[in-house]
Order: sequence, then C-alpha cells, then structure tokens
Amino acid sequence: MEFDYEQAKHYVKKGDFKNAELSMKAVLQKIEAEFSKEKGQLFSFNHILEVYYFRFFKNAGSQEIAYAPFNIGAFYRFYGYILLRLQKYKKAIAAYKAALDWNPVDLDSLFQLSELYKKIKDLKNTRKVTLESWNYCCSRATLAHFYRNLGFYYLEGYQPDIAVPLYLYSNIFSPSESADRDLKYLEEALKRPTPELSIQEIQAVLKENKIPAGPNPDTIGITLRTGQLELENKNYETARDCFMLVYDVTLDEEVKNYLK
Repeated sequence: MEFDYEQAKHYVKKGDFKNAELSMKAVLQKIEAEFSKEKGQLFSFNHILEVYYFRFFKNAGSQEIAYAPFNIGAFYRFYGYILLRLQKYKKAIAAYKAALDWNPVDLDSLFQLSELYKKIKDLKNTRKVTLESWNYCCSRATLAHFYRNLGFYYLEGYQPDIAVPLYLYSNIFSPSESADRDLKYLEEALKRPTPELSIQEIQAVLKENKIPAGPNPDTIGITLRTGQLELENKNYETARDCFMLVYDVTLDEEVKNYLK
C-alpha cells in the first residue's frame, strides 16, 4: 500500500493524474478490504481540535473514540483531489464523502465538496454542505470561504441583492480574487456598480435571510478551551494553533497574551 501511495504522489507531482488515479485505487482497495466494516466506528482526525468539534457537534459527548491506525480520511481526500483534476466530478464527490465517513468534521473535505457541487450546478447541496461547514470555520480565511460559497448560491439562484452583500462580507474577512471576479460579473450583468454597503447594512441582509453574521460562538469557545487544555498538557504547538485561530477571528487581547 505504501508503495502505491508514494507512486500516486509521484504521478501527481508530474501532473500525471490518470496514473495517479490507478495507484490510489490500489491503495483504497487495500484499505477497504481491511477497514470497511469499521467505517463509522474508527475515526481519523487531522488535529486534536477536530476531536473536540466531533464530540460537541456530532453529539459524541464523553464516549470513547476509537482511532484508525493512520489517517484514512486523508487518503480519500487525496483521491478526491486527483479525480477533481481529471474532471470526474461525481466520482470526486463520492471520494470526499468517503473522507467524511472517517472524519465527519473535516473542513477541507466539506469545502471541496461544496466546490464540486458548484461545478455541477447542484445548488441544493452547495447550500447544504456550505451551511454544515460553518460550525468548523474558525479563521478569517475559512469564514471568507463560507460567505463566498453562499454568495455563489444566491448568484446562481438569481438573487443578486443577497449575493452582493455576501461577496462583500467575504472580502471583509479575507479579500479574494474569486469574490472580486463574481462581483465584477454582477456589475456587468446588472449594468450597475457594486454598492458601497456598510457592515451594518450587510449584516441586516444576512439577518433577514437567516445567515450567520460571524463564526459560531460555540466554535470559538471550543477552540479556545482546547488551546487551554493543550497548554496545560504542555502540548505547546497544538495549543498555539488553537490560540492563533481564535485571535485571528476575535483579535481578543486576552487571547493574544497566550501567544506571547
């Protein structure tokens, strides 16, 4: 299995996605032969923070979590990327869904799923997966991605008066060429310049359409508490990861003190 995986990475580096697909198929066949019966019972997280998200948002509580011997979700995610590059979008969707079986709170997989649904113009699932991703957005960049995806949903749904504020809000969190490009498209389609909206005006539109106007407070609280627990356990690197995420979104001076 390790040889096939290294081969797949080698092919991807060369841009040979067809052979990369074949190598990853061989990897996943071996994984499925050994672990398919344990899907939903074993989990593979990317970071300790995801364990706490999983406990809270997936109602796992204090139950004991059984971990896979390696990051199985990452293998499916890599396979999904290969299929995406081959424009095999429906197969890529299946791969990212499989990744979520092993890590249900993997924000990268959720974002990639939303991008794939956008590509096949599946607006219902674009919205569904995007809203699901909100619970795991804990940085300015990920929140910008969240609002950008919703902007696309309303753009494609012919609701520019909601799409424009969402793209503007996305750029407030983290400017992107993607949001700028869609705003430019709307300017040309509507034959009018992008309005200059205040944050209060944007948030009023979000409230009217039941769209959250910032990160989930529970997510911020969990991330901060995880950082504190990791600090107590002298896991300084993972603690810093958590504090940096919280500070990035809140600019809270007390959180900043943890980073000194």
